[in-house]
Amino acid sequence: MTTELKIDPLEARDPEIGCWLWALAEVRQRTLRLVQDCDLRLLDWRGPDGRENSIGSLLYHIAIVEMSWLYLDLLRQEFPPEVNELLPLPMADADDKVSQVTGMPLTEHLNRLHATREIAFSIFQKMDLPEWRRLRPPVNEQNYETTPEWAVFHLIEHE
Repeated sequence: MTTELKIDPLEARDPEIGCWLWALAEVRQRTLRLVQDCDLRLLDWRGPDGRENSIGSLLYHIAIVEMSWLYLDLLRQEFPPEVNELLPLPMADADDKVSQVTGMPLTEHLNRLHATREIAFSIFQKMDLPEWRRLRPPVNEQNYETTPEWAVFHLIEHE
């Protein structure tokens, strides 16, 4: 029996966008496989010296970064209330380090990742190709312009 290595575009207004969304979904499945057996102790572990980012903190970071790119960089608006409820902690602490998330069970992290991904897909799937490739001007003194296409590429890299 052979394995079929191919891209099956996800539902989107344009099949090319569907290919990118498939890649985003694929990398998420890998993340979920890697963390599926993590207990709270492992989720909260910060390395032998206690100074590393925990798995739980990184899972939270993945979700908040996805929403940040979507809302702040692409849609150019603040998080709506439903996203703020999912992400009550800031992206970074006072030292500009990843916020440390402890005591949060895996199911809560997985539910957050699922919810934020659904939000992102619901917006990306409605875009046409010109909108997907339209540069957004810098926000908040950022020194870059970006497109949804590049943001999704970066989210794939990030995860």
